[in-house]
Amino acid sequence: MEAVDAKYTSVSLGDGDRVAKQIKDKLPSVMPVTTRLQGSLALDIHIRASSDVDILVLAEWFLTHDTPVAPSKSYTPLPGTTATAELFALRQQCEAILTGAYPAATVDVSKAKSIALEGGSLARKVDVVPAHWHDASDYQTTGLEALRDVYILNKDEFATQYNRPFMHMLLINHRDKESGGGAKRAIRLLKCLIRDSDREFALSSYDVASLIYHMTKEELTVPWYLPLQLLNRVESFLIRLETNPAYARQLKTPDGTRKILNEAKKEADVGALRAELTALIEAVGTDYITYLPFYQDKTLALDAARGALNEAVIQ
Repeated sequence: MEAVDAKYTSVSLGDGDRVAKQIKDKLPSVMPVTTRLQGSLALDIHIRASSDVDILVLAEWFLTHDTPVAPSKSYTPLPGTTATAELFALRQQCEAILTGAYPAATVDVSKAKSIALEGGSLARKVDVVPAHWHDASDYQTTGLEALRDVYILNKDEFATQYNRPFMHMLLINHRDKESGGGAKRAIRLLKCLIRDSDREFALSSYDVASLIYHMTKEELTVPWYLPLQLLNRVESFLIRLETNPAYARQLKTPDGTRKILNEAKKEADVGALRAELTALIEAVGTDYITYLPFYQDKTLALDAARGALNEAVIQ
């Protein structure tokens, strides 16, 4: 549940910086960009051997915006082209730059929304996501970056879709702070279970973080010396989702852009993930109650394991 060590994180950040620099240095001068981290690494919910470095490459020579425009704002129209066409041009440039800059790596340009780099001189997998800013009405009036939309390109459909990655990160960080670090520990816990499972989960890291966000501050807050209580709290939450599918289906991502369980497979994954966590609780409980495996009644054994975790002091 704890954060990945600083050395491992530093390597991930370094690989991300190297890839971002290649793009910024080699793009034509008429295509200035800003690069920003998003996702697990930016939130410090990354885990070993699984989490990618996720880089947004944000066009700075154009943006789109809501209308009517706030009185405090003014925008110059993009002449003779469209935002989708400009973003597609940025995607083509990024593909050419990265393929040339990393000949020993596998540069996968087949993905609809990102360019994936892996191997060669890179110790981590890096995902590059060409994008552009969209100034929503609430951003125009407040100037808060969390309210600024980002549009990414779906190359296969030659279309764009929006999200609010900085709102997502702001809200996850807030839930984590108010729960004394419980939110991010819970997210890492479930991500590790997914990584180590034989099952192919449709739930993404983004989905897992979004689900945990719907736990309350009280559910996520445990005494620092009783951290294993969090396993029981998360299990109870997953049971609530598993046994109340109508409630689970209506849960949205923190930024409100979509339903979290937007595929039937994801609904099934909630139950599978709960089963993985229940098995972990039983296994960890055995460390504290050595005779636990000899219980004839599995329900009693699990209750005993949960009780052991609630009382396990770790300093």
